[in-house]
Amino acid sequence: MEISINARHCSVPESIRNQSLIRLQRLLRFSPMVLSATAVFSAEATTKLLDIRLTVKGGAPILGRGQGPTLRTALDRAVARLETQLKRHNPRHRSRRPRPDQVFRRATTA
Repeated sequence: MEISINARHCSVPESIRNQSLIRLQRLLRFSPMVLSATAVFSAEATTKLLDIRLTVKGGAPILGRGQGPTLRTALDRAVARLETQLKRHNPRHRSRRPRPDQVFRRATTA
């Protein structure tokens, strides 16, 4: 997976860069179809923002946004959002059997 990390209006310490590389590579556990990831760190007055865009093979890009008082908090929130989305859209974990509440039951006529 190709990962690029950018910063706007702030500087990202090397420890945060390394942590974001590790966390983004771990997203491959949830979906092996992820081709690339782009992370953009930015800072406003008191909040730090992180926008992550995942390019998925054969599908629409998946976006995750996190914000918090520190860059690490923004990273944690953005990655958690992406994990949730990847778990929801992963076709490997879908069951082919209908759930019990979806089973068609015949109406009995007496």
